[in-house]
Amino acid sequence: MAKEFTKSDLEQIIGLQQESLQALQKIVGRLHHQNERLERMNQKLRKRVSKYE
Repeated sequence: MAKEFTKSDLEQIIGLQQESLQALQKIVGRLHHQNERLERMNQKLRKRVSKYE
């Protein structure tokens, strides 16, 4: 038997989904920033290592 949702129920569900999406966007942004920093550090490390080869 399917549950019937009221407009208020659906609005609450959508609100929670939007909050979840915003939280995920923040996490993805942080991961992107960390990835950029790691790439820069790797480039610096490659340059240093190449001096000793």
